[in-house]
Amino acid sequence: EEDMRNLFGSVTSTMLSLYMAVTGGNDWEGYFSLLKNLGVPYSLLFLLYTFFFVFALFNIMTGVFVESAMSAALPDRDEIIMEERRRLAQQVEDFRSLCRKLDSDHSGHIGKQEFMEHMRCPSMISYMSSLGLELHDIHHFFRTIARDSDEVDIDAFVEGCMAMKGSATSLDMQKQIFETKLIKEMLDKVLHLLQEPKR
Repeated sequence: EEDMRNLFGSVTSTMLSLYMAVTGGNDWEGYFSLLKNLGVPYSLLFLLYTFFFVFALFNIMTGVFVESAMSAALPDRDEIIMEERRRLAQQVEDFRSLCRKLDSDHSGHIGKQEFMEHMRCPSMISYMSSLGLELHDIHHFFRTIARDSDEVDIDAFVEGCMAMKGSATSLDMQKQIFETKLIKEMLDKVLHLLQEPKR
């Protein structure tokens, strides 16, 4: 009875006893033995409290720490973006150096004939393919970049190739659809003007 009064005689002592029971200050078995004398409800309530604190709260705290550790181990998003930009910049610079080699006469431009001759080399085709440039029709490829000209500036050639690398995205398709609609609207207006009777 004296132990009961010392451990659970007031709100403060009860809170302290419960805190010590789940944090290692005292063995919870001693508190359970005292509460068992008061009846099943008190001892059962104490067991539920101990169970909740030890398993539930500790598991939550463990989960928070693990999540924090995993988040800290993941690469920083800004760092990933910067690394991707550096990679693309280096890729463009490497490709520009290659394009200078295609310029056999050192004119600063890549001629159609120069391009055709270098594209006969399997290693050149493989390199272009590694950049995501599939040259199934080299004549059409060059004409697309050069805009039907016989030569194209090296920087313009690099920019055109980088724009065409990889597969077409949904954005590319929507852009083409939008531009096609604009052209159709312009043609319809011209046709309407031509069909109007002259005054």
